[in-house]
This record gives sequence, structure tokens and C-alpha cells, in this order.
Amino acid sequence: MKLLVRGGRLVTEDGVYESDLLAAGGRIERIAPSIPLPSGCREINASGMIVMPGVIDPHVHLDLNAYGYTSSDDFFSGTGSAAAGGVTTLIDFAIPSPGQSMKEAFKEKLRRAESAALVDFSFHAQLTGSEGASLPDMEEVLEEGVRSFKIFMPSTEGWGMDDYLLYRALEKASSLNSLVMVHAETGSLVSGFTESLISAGRVSIKDYPGSRPGFAEKTAVLRAALLAAEAGAPLYLCHLSAGSSAAEIRRLKRTGLNILAETCPQYLVLNENIYGDEEGYLAACAPPLRKEADSFELWRGIIENTIDTAGTDHCPFLRSQKKAGGGSFLKTPMGLPGVETLFSVMYTEGVEKRGISIESLYRLISLNPARIFGLYPRKGTLKEGSDADLHIFSEEQGFQIRGSELKTACDWTPFEGMESVARTRYTVSRGEIVYENGVLKGEKGRGVFLSRGEPDLRYF
Repeated sequence: MKLLVRGGRLVTEDGVYESDLLAAGGRIERIAPSIPLPSGCREINASGMIVMPGVIDPHVHLDLNAYGYTSSDDFFSGTGSAAAGGVTTLIDFAIPSPGQSMKEAFKEKLRRAESAALVDFSFHAQLTGSEGASLPDMEEVLEEGVRSFKIFMPSTEGWGMDDYLLYRALEKASSLNSLVMVHAETGSLVSGFTESLISAGRVSIKDYPGSRPGFAEKTAVLRAALLAAEAGAPLYLCHLSAGSSAAEIRRLKRTGLNILAETCPQYLVLNENIYGDEEGYLAACAPPLRKEADSFELWRGIIENTIDTAGTDHCPFLRSQKKAGGGSFLKTPMGLPGVETLFSVMYTEGVEKRGISIESLYRLISLNPARIFGLYPRKGTLKEGSDADLHIFSEEQGFQIRGSELKTACDWTPFEGMESVARTRYTVSRGEIVYENGVLKGEKGRGVFLSRGEPDLRYF
């Protein structure tokens, strides 16, 4: 099946220009100013629309068992939600259960995804174990095409690793031409502040930010950066939330350290005041939302290329599951829905409101994650021979994000009522339309696992 996209404004590594694009056999076959319509070819009239490479969300949690619940999006609803927002590739996490190896965790997650995913996917492997038991398994998942390893620095979520094991993991990942990703918070600070709040009887959701202050992230960022430098390894920092962390990363990058940073839309456009709302518990996430000043510094980081990617940390729980926590941050499941709204929020808040160029946004949500996570040039670019993953959208005024209209299985969105100026019209995955003007298409399980190559960090 061939697909001709006619007359759209293409966002490419070489700039933005109007052109036709022909997809065949799942790949981009030709890009030219005017392409004749082949026989039996579907045509999309993209005149007045913008055509970008499909969005890549490098940080999602689908079908995750945590906090006594299972996250509300499985691989079908979650990847359908992704497609509705122009996301054609996502990277989830294979997290071993107690006694389970990383390879076993990967195989289990792969089986669930292969039977359900609507768009393409890959996995990070999570390193766990207080004795470093999972470090010898790194080669095994590497052989399966997994080249990134997640580590929790704090033990608050049950997966923490100490600095010695983090150093050893960085050292080993470097020798394997792979990448370590960290959840950077200093566990002793988080535990100490949490215990202090418990002692004072302050465990409501409005007290939550005080249990995980921004400097708990900043200190962990500095420790991880030092360990990475000593190990001679690159370092990827997940879901950056504190402005002070962004400032330190800016300084560290200028010294030549190979540090990569990710933030999320919630930390860019929401703030901790929401925890004072009647349903503030819905916005519980780890790290917590912070102050407007932190958001300002994170946007500065994006503008100055201190921050390299925008993922979502998509980890949705139903309103009823959130409410069951009784308004206590000790009992409320942590996580927000976000994969479907990633592009619309980033385009509206970044391009429309803050003047970020569309080329810069493209690098942040497609090209950079493709390079960092070994998917380029198959993904993340509009080039002949690359996968025909396309996000075709129109610029519009006067519509709002509404949770009731989203495809996610989650029954709420933290961005409810937010004005948006970008509406996804078509999402194309390997040449097949999987979303068209509000309707999901494509067969359940059509998404494929992406075996990834080495990180390409030459541009960072």
C-alpha cells in the first residue's frame, strides 16, 4: 500500500519547506515538490497543514503494576492514545519483579506489547537489587536490542540503588556502548522530610511538595554527574523538575560532561498550587510539581539546549484509584496521563506562546530521542529510506483539551480546559494511517518492537 501526502509543510533536518512525500512498503520512498499519484495510492491533501516526523515519547509506563493498582492504560489503549497525539514510537520500561531477571522482565513485557500495540515501541531495562544482582544481566538484554538502563537513586519507590552500584552500572554501560538513565533524587532527604511531615501530621496532598524538595533532585543530579564523569560514561537524567537542577546541568555541560536531560510537560506548565485544589490529589506524581519559577528555568533550559528531550512519564491511574488515597500523599498512586497531549501542550506553550521554533520542537520530541536511544535514522527524520512515521497537524485557534475527548483509558487529564492551537489530523505509522480526524485505525498488535542501536551522542 502506498500513501502520498500532498502539499504539506515538511519539518526536516534541513529546514521547513512545502513538498510532497510518497510512502511505500512502510518507508519514505520519495520527497519532491510534485509527485504524480501512483495507481492504487491513497492521497492525503495536506495543504495548509504541517508534516513532522512522528513524535517519540522516550518515557512511558503502560500496564504497570504499582501502588497496589495497575495503570489504567494497557498497550492497546496507551498506544492508541499515543497515536491520537501524533506519537508513533514510545519507550516503556521492563521492571523485574522480585526474583525475576531483567531478561525475563523484558520477555514478559514484550509479550504483552506485541499482542496489543498500535504503534511501534521499545523498552528500557530497569536495574534493581541492593547487591547489584541485575548488573550481570545487562549483556543479556543488550542482545535483545535494549541499550538503556534505568536506575532509581532513591529507594522510596522500592527500587533504589546506592552510589557504588550506580557507579558500577555507569562503568559497565559505558563499556557496552549503552546508556544509564536515572531518577535523580537523594533518598535520605526524601525519607527524612517525609518522616518529618508524618510526625507533624502533615500528610495531605498540599503538603506533598515539602516531602521531595527541589534541592533533593539537585543534589542527586550533582552526585550522578560526578559518578558518570569518574566512570567515563554518558548520563541521562529523567523527568527533570527543579529549576536549580537545570541550572546545574547548564554549568556541567559547559565543562564538557556528557549529560542528557529530559523534562515533562507537567513540569513546564503546571505548578504546585494545584495541590491546594479540591482534586489536587489527581496531580500527585514523582517528582512533584514545583513552583512557577522552576517552570521558567526549565523553559530556559529548552531554549538554551540544556534540556534535550521532552517525555511524559505517562503513568495514568483512574480518578477512583487516585481518590482512594484519601487525599494523603502517602497513599495516593503517583503518576499522570500525558502521552496523548504531549505534542499539543508543547506546541501551544512552546512554539505559540514562547516563540520556540518548530525546528527546535522537532529536535526536542523526535530527532533528539531518536539519536539518543539508537533509533535514528529509522525514526525521527523525514528522509528517503526512513520509516514513514508522520504526524500531520493543523494550526487552529479556539479549542480546548478535554479529557472526555481523549483516547486514553484514563478518565481525566491534568491539562483539562487548556487552550491548544495544534490539532492532530493524521498519524501515520510505517506508511499506515493509524489515526485520522478523531478516529483510531489499524489492527491491534500491528506495532512492532524496535531493537535499538548504540546511542548517537555526537550532537549533544
